[in-house]
Amino acid sequence: MLSIEATNDKEVLDALSQRIFGKAFDGGVGFVLYNENTPIGIAKVLVKDEVATISGIGIVPEERGKGYGDFLTRSLMFNLSEVTRKIVADATCNYFLKFGFEEIDGKMVVESKDIIFPRKCCHVS
Repeated sequence: MLSIEATNDKEVLDALSQRIFGKAFDGGVGFVLYNENTPIGIAKVLVKDEVATISGIGIVPEERGKGYGDFLTRSLMFNLSEVTRKIVADATCNYFLKFGFEEIDGKMVVESKDIIFPRKCCHVS
């Protein structure tokens, strides 16, 4: 079963960040994706003035291509849309367009109230 949890456990965040991005986790809130209690993904989020900035989402190499990144991203956006006014992805990526994001100044931006959740999720059991 997949689950997502916000954490500030530096040991877990650093270990995942090293495996996925090749560097230690460098601040912000870490959201960890677990598959049967095993951490397999991470997202870094900074929140300031009702704006959540997603500055990194990744899945461990051996679990990529199974839709876990899509699941993590959708879960994260849903949770953030409940508590922030705006969500910003710190990189341009067409993936975010289907959720209602627009490219503005090299970032993907959406008002939380305007997020669209397409029916199809790419997670494969």
